[in-house]
Amino acid sequence: METPTPRARFLVPMCLFVALFSAAPSLRAQGAPGFHIGVSGGALFPVENQSDIYKTGWEGTLLFSWMFGDSPFGIRLDGTYGELPTKDQLVPVFTNGKTRVIDGTFDFVIGPHVGAYVQPYVLGGVGAYDIRFHGQEVDTGNLFSNSTTRFGWNAGTGIAFRLGASTGVHAFVEGRYTSVTLSDLFTNSVHLTGRRFTYVVLNSGFIF
Repeated sequence: METPTPRARFLVPMCLFVALFSAAPSLRAQGAPGFHIGVSGGALFPVENQSDIYKTGWEGTLLFSWMFGDSPFGIRLDGTYGELPTKDQLVPVFTNGKTRVIDGTFDFVIGPHVGAYVQPYVLGGVGAYDIRFHGQEVDTGNLFSNSTTRFGWNAGTGIAFRLGASTGVHAFVEGRYTSVTLSDLFTNSVHLTGRRFTYVVLNSGFIF
């Protein structure tokens, strides 16, 4: 049995790639071509250093997507509001602590349909994140609030399901990792550790 040449190893996956993304009109990114609006909601899970500070939170998202003709490529603009409450172990320092996150993100999406109804996809991009920490000092009773607006990035994957043969509405389930770089001044002022604010979003929703 002959060993494939380096040229053959390159050409085979390249041909498969071209066939996948030029084969049929059914390959469409997260719905039918054109402009779409969607809504979603779900849970925020703090990860890395943030898992020592926060409990699981929640979020809600309004999204706008544009699909490029019959290709599997598209773009998305998301606006999200979310909150992460602090853990009970921090009560000796402050009470009623939580961080509110408002963000706007721009993402590229790619996802060919598998058959007429199922569509896995991946997405990733950048955004602006307004992070505001609220709390009340235990020793003085003073309320305090610190905020910062920084740039960050996100990446994730999901799967969308077309809800009927005569409709373009899709339900979807999605997971994304988000990382926002913070300044030392902000982390020190709210008793946090680490220079990155990181969390995972697991949500579900509809695209119309």
